[in-house]
Amino acid sequence: MTRIINRTLLIGCVAALASACAAAAPTSPAATVLSTTAPSAASSQAAAPLIIGIIVPFTESAVNSNFGVAQQRAAELYVKQHGGKLAGRDVKLVYSDESITGSLDVTKATQLVETEHADVLLGLIGTDGAYAVRTYIDGKHVVFIDTNASGNALTRAVAGCTPSCKSPYLFRTSYSSWQLSEPLGAWAAKHGATQFYVVHAIDTFGTESATAFADGLATQGGVATAQVAAPAGADWAKVVDAIVAQPTKNVFAAFAGTDAIGFISAWDRAHLSDKGYRLYGPGPLTDLDVLAQVKAAAAGVTTASFWSSTLDNPANKALQDLFAKTYQDESGIPVPVDSYVVEMWDAMTALDQALQATNGSTASDALVAALESVSFKSPRGDFAFDRSTHNVIQDVYIREVRATGVAVSNAVVDTISKVSDPGR
Repeated sequence: MTRIINRTLLIGCVAALASACAAAAPTSPAATVLSTTAPSAASSQAAAPLIIGIIVPFTESAVNSNFGVAQQRAAELYVKQHGGKLAGRDVKLVYSDESITGSLDVTKATQLVETEHADVLLGLIGTDGAYAVRTYIDGKHVVFIDTNASGNALTRAVAGCTPSCKSPYLFRTSYSSWQLSEPLGAWAAKHGATQFYVVHAIDTFGTESATAFADGLATQGGVATAQVAAPAGADWAKVVDAIVAQPTKNVFAAFAGTDAIGFISAWDRAHLSDKGYRLYGPGPLTDLDVLAQVKAAAAGVTTASFWSSTLDNPANKALQDLFAKTYQDESGIPVPVDSYVVEMWDAMTALDQALQATNGSTASDALVAALESVSFKSPRGDFAFDRSTHNVIQDVYIREVRATGVAVSNAVVDTISKVSDPGR
């Protein structure tokens, strides 16, 4: 049965059909959103269905709906692989379409918690929505696992909580903006690239990434010779012309999604790599969705990320094999795992492990303590939360885009171990 309530998409599947429902791959970003549901008459919380509210984009053009579909697939596959249960409780996944407006995301979170009776919340791609929802969950003492939003303040002690600050009920399985770009700046300078032209998106991710990269450079004697902001959908040829008009050959670019595609395409058309320019950036600059569009035009770009498809560990191989067997596109080609899948997969794994420790209870204080103690082997490597900030502690991989025939991938060339956000 399908219900649409204030643009929240819900579907119920009884436990006997959970396997069949979860195996069905969405065919487009606007695909039907599925909930794996099993009724229970038990009165205790541990026996009642576990309701997980997930806020990710499915239809809003300003937030990439492909990211929402990727995280939907990851959540449903995890539940399917565990027989429709976590810690002995039948699972119901309830989705709400992420908005580009933070206040609307609070409305969606409120509906999930107060109308749909979600026990925990997961998701949010955009930082503005995550900041707004953070205030709501903090007041309600509801555990929220951020599966992508990178705003530094979400897991930091910030005076006056402006625009936000850490909450005891908020955990993050992605990264802070600082966590990728500061280590990359230090690494680049240490390896001889000490002067950089810095260009970035006019948003929280772009601005924080640029600042963190410059700070990282400075730790090793490097410097940002210029720092320039570009609006979304900029005239990328003009952005590249500005790079050519100045003398610095190393460029740091903090863009994601369609802006990353536009920038790298313009970079390639200007033959900057052939002219001796080197391009660096945080992981989203060469995410798989970007590489799928720009292909070999990104060859040689160096990025820092928490994951790569080329990581050689059992958990990464197992997830990629399982995903390929479960999901195919309209042409029958296996859907690849990407960083958004890993973010949600690890959120589900962390929640599962924590619930086992609480015997299925989602009482906030007990669940927070259990999440602070989780540790496991993730597709990204070792996974654990920082007990102080609740941001993930993780290896950061220095990657270089390499093209082999028609295949393009982020090859890992170095590893910075166990990077923690400073929390302040």
